Amino acid sequence: MLRQKVYETGSFCEIEIFRVSDRCKKFKRKTKIQESTPAQKKLNDKKSQRNFVRKVHLNFTQEDLYIDLTYDKENIPTTREEVMKDIKNYVSRLKRARKRLGITEPLKYIYVISNMDNNGNKVRYHVHMIINSMDRDVAEQIWGKGRANTDRLQYNEYGVEGKSLYMARQAGGERAWGGSTNLKKVEAVVKDNRRELTKKKLEDMERCPEDRMIFEKLYPGWVFTECIIERENEEGAGQLRFLIKMRKYKDSFKTS
Repeated sequence: MLRQKVYETGSFCEIEIFRVSDRCKKFKRKTKIQESTPAQKKLNDKKSQRNFVRKVHLNFTQEDLYIDLTYDKENIPTTREEVMKDIKNYVSRLKRARKRLGITEPLKYIYVISNMDNNGNKVRYHVHMIINSMDRDVAEQIWGKGRANTDRLQYNEYGVEGKSLYMARQAGGERAWGGSTNLKKVEAVVKDNRRELTKKKLEDMERCPEDRMIFEKLYPGWVFTECIIERENEEGAGQLRFLIKMRKYKDSFKTS
């Protein structure tokens, strides 16, 4: 039986297509009875990273800010708990600043705590954060623990996938990220046995994953970006899995 999971996140959409047993129920989750294997852990990390990207696309737009928060010598934290306290205090100052500026929209944010550089080497703790729109200078000035660098989120046909994946990977495979309670939750629409997905159609998708016409006919109203074909295991064996990335028209990268 074919299963399709559709994730609509504002101006972006991802569709996962894969086979499941005919006896598999839609939302039944197996009980975890043993520690994940390295291969399973790698798969879990990939799923977590994709979920992070979707959450960013669902909750933020190119009007919002990406912030790097670093520490000076006088304020270097030694534990993750200290960083969490600093984030909490920073969020409180952001809320007060937004109130002074007359911004009525509640603060919305997502962050990652990291102590790794791009090569995975240990470095000082630092924070990557995305917040909804406000004055960049104010957001930088009220950090007060070192340097704060801000930039507007820069969207392209992949949204801000590159920036979001960078943040997720900086978490080091741990759940070292968090966010405000008002973030929208990423949810999938699950469909089984879709008639349009015939054996021939799947063969066409596998043979020509770059053929936009195949996907835009299947999913009208969306513009094709990319189709990624994966196997169930690292040896390249097992059932095929398709990840199809779509977007709204190229000049409409804002999320709703």
